[in-house]
This record gives sequence, C-alpha cells and structure tokens, in this order.
Amino acid sequence: MATPNPTELNTTKRHAPPKPGTRPSVRADATVCDDFAVIMSAGGTASDAIRTAVAMLADMYRTGWAHGVCPPGTAPRLLAYQLQQCPTTTPALTSGRAVVSDSGTAPRPVSLRLPRPPVGQRFSA
Repeated sequence: MATPNPTELNTTKRHAPPKPGTRPSVRADATVCDDFAVIMSAGGTASDAIRTAVAMLADMYRTGWAHGVCPPGTAPRLLAYQLQQCPTTTPALTSGRAVVSDSGTAPRPVSLRLPRPPVGQRFSA
C-alpha cells in the first residue's frame, strides 16, 4: 500500500508559513509562466514578482480584516482596484460615442469613471 502524502491528510489544518531564508516553490504551468512574463515585463526578476505579489495580497488580507470586511482568518474577495495614472505617450481609450456629431458641435467627453462609494461603506457579495 502506498504511503499517502502528509499534506493531503491535513486539509483542515492551516499550513505553517515558510521560515526566513527558505526557498518555497510552486509548480509553474503555462498560465503562471504567462503571468510572470506580464509582471516581469515592467522590470525585475521572478523573485521580485513573487515578493511584490505576496506583499500586495497580504496587505489586502490585513486591510479586509482590519476594516471588518471579512472575518479574520478568511480570504477577502477583491471586487475592484484603483490604479495611479501614469503619463503615457499612447492615446487614451475612448468609447464609440466620442465621435463628431451631425450638429457640428464638438463631442462631449464621456466619463468612464464610476463615482467612489462613500467612505466606510461596505459591500456584500
């Protein structure tokens, strides 16, 4: 009889985080490799990408727990994110409605931004 994998036996127990100085590993399938390529295209190494991703996810968990969005020890569900606008040389995307009208007047800009929710408002899924 084959010996079962010990990690499969402890599905209800929380796993201990890796110790400092160790090298945790993850199996990289085609999707993970594609994701690494996207992240690393902005500069940095695979290790930099992993450190940044883990730090961002941990910060999201801490924030969710601190603000009572979800109970401590459970994974919050990300519904949206906001990016800082960076100067770019590419033209901004516009909707199909931002065209010259028959009236000869200049088109009005179409705002694609949604209003921000009131401070402290919580969303439920």
